[in-house]
Amino acid sequence: MCAGLSFHIDNINRKELDRFYTPDEFDKQRKGDSLQIYFWQKRPFLPVEEDGEIHLYDWGNRDGSVKIPKTGWAKLESLRDGRWDYLKPQKVWIPASMGYEKKKWFKTPQGLTGIKVRFHNITRVYLVTEKANQEFIQLTGHDRMPVGKLVY
Repeated sequence: MCAGLSFHIDNINRKELDRFYTPDEFDKQRKGDSLQIYFWQKRPFLPVEEDGEIHLYDWGNRDGSVKIPKTGWAKLESLRDGRWDYLKPQKVWIPASMGYEKKKWFKTPQGLTGIKVRFHNITRVYLVTEKANQEFIQLTGHDRMPVGKLVY
């Protein structure tokens, strides 16, 4: 899968970041000109490029009372089978420079694929995954990988 991401912050409006971080939290997560985000954090989010700007959205759903899938990932096969159709998923580009899974970092030079869904007044972004290739399995031990070009 991809439990964490790193992405550049140079072209993200500070107001977007302020919605998710206090100044102290921002300094803690910042690694030079990048941020590292993990799904297990208090309020994980994903960057999405829209109309030439980067917007930040909550990453998936961890709240059982919200009637959208309780996960941070959407299987490509499930999308193709129409299981997400009731949420009218929109394909989005996530400009991540690195991905993280099971203590291993890998490059994502062209970003990753995600879907943005809306349910009533809730908007969330999920990473799209597919069956892992042998190289990803050897690196991480995981049988699912994010959709996008990966470099090990």
